[in-house]
Amino acid sequence: MTNRFKRLALQTVGFAAILLGFASVPGYAYEPEQLFRTHQAKNAETWQQQDREINQRLEALEKRYGKKPNIVYILADDIGWGELGSYLGGKVRGTPTPNLDELANQGMKFLSFYSEPICTPTRVALMTGRLPIRTGLDIVLFPGQSRGMVAEEYTIGELLSDAGYATAMFGKWHLGEQNQHQPTNQGFDYAYYTLYNGGVWPWAENARYYDEDNVTIGEIPYELDMPKNYEETFGIEIFGVLESRKGEIPREIEPLTLENYNDHDDDLTDRAIQFIEEKADGDKPFFVYLAPVANQVFACPPEQRNEKFVDTANCQASQLLQHDKNVRRILDKLDQLDIAENTLVVWMSDNGPMYDFFPSAGYTWLRGKKGDAYEGGVRVPAIAYWPGMIDAGQDPMDLVHVTDWYVTAARLAGAFDRIPNDRVTDGIDQSSLLFYGEGASHRNYIYHYERGSDPSKQRTGMRLGALRYGDIKFHGGKGEIYNIIRDPAEKFNRFDAYLWAMVPFRQMTLLHYDLMKRFPNRVLEQGRTPPKLDVQRLQPE
Repeated sequence: MTNRFKRLALQTVGFAAILLGFASVPGYAYEPEQLFRTHQAKNAETWQQQDREINQRLEALEKRYGKKPNIVYILADDIGWGELGSYLGGKVRGTPTPNLDELANQGMKFLSFYSEPICTPTRVALMTGRLPIRTGLDIVLFPGQSRGMVAEEYTIGELLSDAGYATAMFGKWHLGEQNQHQPTNQGFDYAYYTLYNGGVWPWAENARYYDEDNVTIGEIPYELDMPKNYEETFGIEIFGVLESRKGEIPREIEPLTLENYNDHDDDLTDRAIQFIEEKADGDKPFFVYLAPVANQVFACPPEQRNEKFVDTANCQASQLLQHDKNVRRILDKLDQLDIAENTLVVWMSDNGPMYDFFPSAGYTWLRGKKGDAYEGGVRVPAIAYWPGMIDAGQDPMDLVHVTDWYVTAARLAGAFDRIPNDRVTDGIDQSSLLFYGEGASHRNYIYHYERGSDPSKQRTGMRLGALRYGDIKFHGGKGEIYNIIRDPAEKFNRFDAYLWAMVPFRQMTLLHYDLMKRFPNRVLEQGRTPPKLDVQRLQPE
């Protein structure tokens, strides 16, 4: 046997041993994938030592500030890997992002952060720490659908609220239209939000566009080929911007119009800052979840917002410039209140770019787009910032998944034991990566789902599209294997060269499905009638 084939054989045996190991180490009360338990056992001594040191740092911080650390999660929309200046974009792409670039320089820029490939699934993954397929919410929601994040899911809002946090949500909720789905019924004390993605904003006022010869929205050819009286025709209500407090019925603040669409990100930021100001000196730490919608491509902002180097033909570039400034406003407020060192800020994108409206859209240097399991659909920019706790100027290649922020928040809040143990939680605590940097991630695998039909479910949704283990990524249904370090754009299929990985990846898939048999996925069927949501509607003038 040649040295080359001996090496490949050893890789196969080693890979299979990792996949099939059943050692377990105490510490995770909830049910994770077997791959994690094996990885945990292998690194038990190092992780336990790091955990002790992290606990000491967190205890010292709590003693200094008198409470647990604040947490701010900012989830941007459709921003590809290669859009920000710090990710090989910026001025090169006509999308200058000086403030986000500065944030990356002052904090930790993740080079291998992964979302889900579409918006609703990423949001439910962040809220629950679970793969969307497990929650039954594996589709993009549109008005009139009855599916949503059910009350049985234990959200990050509920977990942190139960741990003594003041919690607030601002922006694009996109997790359902029934009463049980609403953010203030899912653990948030306060919410100022919309139910849909950006594409729905023109619908509520579509009638006025039928009086024009050319039905366009700003500079976007978004055809409103639908009944003039949409709500009357289908019985599907289009709700505007909503505000609610825990225990109260949401009230409609303003309708969805293209005029207020362009100011919505500013409005969300104003309200998030107000919440932070109110809670900064309180007894409780706070959790802010900010999910702006205006950096989608459904309207161009006023021309005066554009600056030098902005591609004015790209509406998303103009919107992203405003979002970039609003992120700076939040950081400045934390500094002004002298709480930046007790606040973890995580900025991330929800999926790759949507090319349907290109060139007025996001972009990525990677193969694929929104909806794909290729890198362009799921590998997105993300930045963590925590002065005094996270060393500046880091850019780890370690694997991180959006579900990890749920578990990491639980760890930082001292609420790890609140994570449910009657279901699978896919997130992994990444506090070691934040504190120790490159090489300290607890994750070495990812199951990538993508948009598509699963024959076993007899409905559209998501299907397992690719597996990532270490540097190797396997697109099973396509017969493609890539070394992501050597070929991050997935241009050169090396299926023949990596045949040795076929059996281990097959075992990895079987372990995943075996866990689903033990803990079946939630099944949410689409109802035959529109959902009922109690809202105090805005009265027409």
